[in-house]
Formats: sequence, C-alpha cells, structure tokens
Amino acid sequence: MPPKSRGVTSVDVARAAGVSQTTVSRIVNGHEGVSERVRAKVEAAIQQLDYRPNLSARSLVTSRTQTIGVVLGDPRNSYYAELLHTISDDLNRAGYRALILSGRADTTEDLARTLRETNVDGVILTTTLLSPDDEGRIVSLGVPAVTMGPGAVPDNDSISPDNIDGGRIAGRHLTSLGHRRIGVIAGPLRTTSVHDRHEGFLAELAAAGVEFDPALLDVADLDYTRAFEAATRLLQLPEPPTALFCHNDLVAFGALNAAKALGIGVPDEVSVLGFDDVAMSAWEAFDLTTVRQPILDMAHGAVELLLARLAAPEQDAAHVLLPCSLVERSTTRAL
Repeated sequence: MPPKSRGVTSVDVARAAGVSQTTVSRIVNGHEGVSERVRAKVEAAIQQLDYRPNLSARSLVTSRTQTIGVVLGDPRNSYYAELLHTISDDLNRAGYRALILSGRADTTEDLARTLRETNVDGVILTTTLLSPDDEGRIVSLGVPAVTMGPGAVPDNDSISPDNIDGGRIAGRHLTSLGHRRIGVIAGPLRTTSVHDRHEGFLAELAAAGVEFDPALLDVADLDYTRAFEAATRLLQLPEPPTALFCHNDLVAFGALNAAKALGIGVPDEVSVLGFDDVAMSAWEAFDLTTVRQPILDMAHGAVELLLARLAAPEQDAAHVLLPCSLVERSTTRAL
C-alpha cells in the first residue's frame, strides 16, 4: 500500500498488478491492445487500492476533461432530481463526472459561456423549456449534445417521450370519463414539448367531439406557485372546469392544493390529471392520476446516446421516441 501521506498513483497500481505504468495508463484511458488477463489484473488492483485517476492530468493527454455538462430545469421539480440521480450514476460508471448547470431561459447566454469555459466533453440538456434559439446557441458550441425532448436542432441527438400521444392519452382519459369542460395548465407554448403535448390533447378532444374553450387555458412556467395561481383562477370562474389537465406533476400538485384551499373536492367536484409520474405522485397524500413518461429509460438513453456520440462523432444523429402511458389513481373520476 502507498504511504498515507500521498494518494494512490498509477505507479502503485502498476506495482500491485505487476505491469508497467504505461499499461495502467492505456487501460485507464480506454485504449485497446491490452489482453483480457492483464486488464483483469489491473482492474482488480484499481479496485483494491481505490485508485482515482487524476482527471486534470488525463485531460492533458487525451484533450478531454471527462466532464459532462448536465443542464437542468427547475430543481424544485422532483422530475429533474430523478433524472439527475440516474444520469450521474451512469456517467460515473463510464468514467465521467457531471457538471450541473441551471437551464433557466433567462440565463442561456451565461450557460453557454460556462459550458465553453469549462471545456466539457459533452452536454445533456434535460430541460424542456429552452426555446429553439436557446438550444441552438448551446449546440453551436461544437461539443456533442443530447436533448432530452424533441430537439429543435435536427443534427443533434435526442431522446423524448411521445408528447403528442401523451397529450392524446390525457384527452382520451378525461373525455372518456364524461368531462366536456376541461381546463389546461400548460408550460410556455413556444417550447416544442409543451406545444406537442397541447396539440395532442386538443386533437383527442376534437376526435371526441368536445370543443375546447380557450378561456380555460392558462400558460404558466411549469412551477408550483404559478400552477396554484392558475388553478385558483380557473376554479373560481363563473362556469369552472370539471377537470384540469396539468402539463407536469408539479403543476398538478399546485392544482390539488389550490382546490383544497378553495374547499373544492377532488375528484368529486374537479378531476386533476398530471403528466410525468414522478415518485411523489404515488404518495398517499397525492395519489395522482397522471400520464407516465419513462423517466429512467430517458435518463439511461441520454447517457448511452452521448457516449456513442463521443466514441463515433461522425455517426448520423439519433432521435429516440419513447411511449407514454396512463397511470390511474384517485384524482380523476367519471362525472
């Protein structure tokens, strides 16, 4: 074992494995041409000694920082926490570290500058609230990027739930329960994900012969406070909606609490439907009916796409579309 006064180095690993330091370096940096027997000995020594490669030194040799920028949306939304947990774990297993950055639309120029200055090897855009111009500004940095949503840049890899079908699922569920006056609390319609979700919902209402009242649409920022305010307005209309379709579960939580504050029963007086199926949705306090998007599959898939792009920069862009499904709980009911 190395002296406690210094950390474990590649020399220590080489000595423990009975190989040269060059061989250790080749294995750590992912080079081929090393036998499986030697690789197994080195990996066993790495694990035994708890060796952590010096990323700064490695970047001088490989021109990579082993850092991936992960651009998040509102951190108060547990959807992003669930994504981040899986993405970080997958990146760590692949030898990368995650640099967490805010994806608020009003800081996009600062965000692009930070990504450029930190010299990240790639970017995963998890936020769905970036406009096409904002996304294009980040992609134009020239580093591999994966968009978790229907990307606005065709040459950029993307993985997304089928938002159009997700909106259709929401519309089909509520109209099948007999609802005809349905309110919608949406995110900014300029973003592709929100637009597609809303268009799918409207298409399903039209297919059911239900005319949507534009006065029942409230465009919020997909956050709790705005959702509470929007739901309060809608539920206090002279002719309030009998159901609310909320464009994410955090918005639905705001709507549930607004109804409670107004003394309106859910689902007896108003049905509430979310979108995402974050873990909290199944908690007994909420027991939220929601449209599930495959959050963990999207997180795993985003990392896989980015690693594939790093390994083969010239390959054609991949666009993965994952299905949504309905999860029925206790916040919706038939009229």
